[in-house]
Amino acid sequence: MARLQILELPEGADDDRPPFVLVIDEVAFDNPVYERFVADEELATGLASRVGARAVLVFEDTIDIPANDTSAYAQPAAVLHLDDHEVRSAIATDMNKARRQAGVATIGQRLADERTDIARDMDRLANHKAAITDALGLDRLRDWDDIRNAAAGIRRDREAKTEAVENVRNLHRPVEHRGQTICWECSGYDFPGQTTDSTPVTHDQCSTLRALNAERDETSPSRG
Repeated sequence: MARLQILELPEGADDDRPPFVLVIDEVAFDNPVYERFVADEELATGLASRVGARAVLVFEDTIDIPANDTSAYAQPAAVLHLDDHEVRSAIATDMNKARRQAGVATIGQRLADERTDIARDMDRLANHKAAITDALGLDRLRDWDDIRNAAAGIRRDREAKTEAVENVRNLHRPVEHRGQTICWECSGYDFPGQTTDSTPVTHDQCSTLRALNAERDETSPSRG
């Protein structure tokens, strides 16, 4: 009756867990397990890879591993007497357990990475919020609704001022009068009579437009 044993190997510096060899002994020459492993080297190699062993060794003789000596116990724990079906069943159970443990480890690592990403994103969001509230002149404890309302108010105010400036520019628009371009509003231009109510002011000397243009130059981004 075949036995399944574990032969632990010396642990190296690069090993994340103790290395071991899977040993199957007392396998009769005509036992399907012996025939399969001897005839198919890739089968042994593949099994070793799946269970994390360095190799799988199959012997017809009895191989006594001192570390697995459990003769002092009523029921051996490290040496199992198994038939061919039980060997395959035990190996399959161990492989499934290893897969489940690997899956749990992968999920745990992914969750840990996600928690790290969330913490990093929350920190960045807090920094962005602080910068926005400072720019708007708000208390940093204000919530996002307050920030949105403040930004909307600034936009409405800017649009109203822009509309007012355009209305002023329209009043001080240029008009051709007796061979020169004058300011409609400053000259008190009368379109039907094509006369002015005051001394004509050339359009480029309109103080209102010059003031508006100076303000626009001050607020416009500098050109490099």
